[in-house]
Amino acid sequence: MPPTALIETASLPYRAAGRFAWHFALGKLRHDPFFGHILEHGLIPDGARVLDLGSGQGLLAAWLIAAHAWHRDGGETAWPARWPPPPVPLSIHGIELTSRDVDRARIALKAHEARIRFVCDDIRTAPFPQSDVIVACDVLHYIDAAAQASILRRVHASLAADGVLLLRVSDADAGWRASLDRAVDFGVQIARSGRAKGLTVRSEAQWLALLGDLRFQVTVRPMGSGAHSANRLLIAHPLK
Repeated sequence: MPPTALIETASLPYRAAGRFAWHFALGKLRHDPFFGHILEHGLIPDGARVLDLGSGQGLLAAWLIAAHAWHRDGGETAWPARWPPPPVPLSIHGIELTSRDVDRARIALKAHEARIRFVCDDIRTAPFPQSDVIVACDVLHYIDAAAQASILRRVHASLAADGVLLLRVSDADAGWRASLDRAVDFGVQIARSGRAKGLTVRSEAQWLALLGDLRFQVTVRPMGSGAHSANRLLIAHPLK
């Protein structure tokens, strides 16, 4: 569990974007294990060019910025002993389809716009900049199977030779936990954008087969326990 003070620091800029944005940030950063996991395991290196697909209201960028600032300005004494120091990305480029989320991200992170950019666009067609780390957390299941494969091909082409894709998905074979994940995703769609659409889900084995066909070498990590145990973090390195 990340330090409470870090969660509060990362959420604070969203007060400028409204109560919903602030409370959503607090809840997501407190309860979603993805954010703590990337810091605990050093999955984003210093100086990385980060592409965030389906960036929402910019929580990944806010999290990385806050972690570095909090650690630098005295939080080092409270930093979990087994965690490496937080990274300082060279740049973060977020692509998000929901305009209200893009607005919230830009308001909250306006002070960092020199190296953080959010665009309102569709990841199925938006250009991908060359990147060292590409993050796709809980986003690919919102699009159809052919588009999933197309996006992953473009991810492969956009990654540096030593780059990495951090892909968080739900294992469709995980029984009631997978069903709960889908119900939560529908609720989040409605809360964030006022609309919901069908999901395209795959089992862990099917995700691994697709990534293998597209020339990725993949490591699988469970991403949570209890109700979150259907989640998988697929750490995929391109084979050039």
